Amino acid sequence: MFLRRSKRRDAGGLRAKFVANRDKVRAWTSRWECPEVEWPTVSAIPLPWLVMPGGEEQWLDIHAPFMDAYQWHLEARPVADGVGQLQATWEFGAGHEFRKLTIRFRSVYDPGYLAEKLSLGIQAAALKGWQDDDRHSIYNWLCEGLDEVDPGSMVRGNHRSGFLLSEFRCSWVNSPEVTTEVATTITNTSLNGAPLDADGKD
Repeated sequence: MFLRRSKRRDAGGLRAKFVANRDKVRAWTSRWECPEVEWPTVSAIPLPWLVMPGGEEQWLDIHAPFMDAYQWHLEARPVADGVGQLQATWEFGAGHEFRKLTIRFRSVYDPGYLAEKLSLGIQAAALKGWQDDDRHSIYNWLCEGLDEVDPGSMVRGNHRSGFLLSEFRCSWVNSPEVTTEVATTITNTSLNGAPLDADGKD
């Protein structure tokens, strides 16, 4: 593998961004207050890469700085009744910039509980531009959407709070379980396309 001098010179900074992203994902599983599950250890190497045991350091040195897209997909182990599945996918793109956090939760239908857990999960991610009031805004929006879910139906919606844009989807699996998914990205525009100011307001 041959790299231009400029790429070799940038490798250290790009590698540091990759490590910071990995550390962020690892810290997130402990920051999120969700004792109903146990999270696996976050692997050193993200998808779609597969590395033989013992090759992690070489991969980090050679490949980590120059990836265009990668993700960590985590699947927790439920340890409490009422929780069937909890998955999360962190996605990053070119320049190691954050792309999306998707949380997928299958549990008994309890709007207040689900809104609380999902809003805490987004808060624990500490995404760029996050403000303290964002959790209340997201919590209230999730409660409203979850309250509209009827057996056999699906509810979808979009919500912006500050610089965070969340897409929500909830559907019944079988009574009394629902699957709820929230995908959160960073945005610079409101839902109607207007640019946001430095405080995340339109």
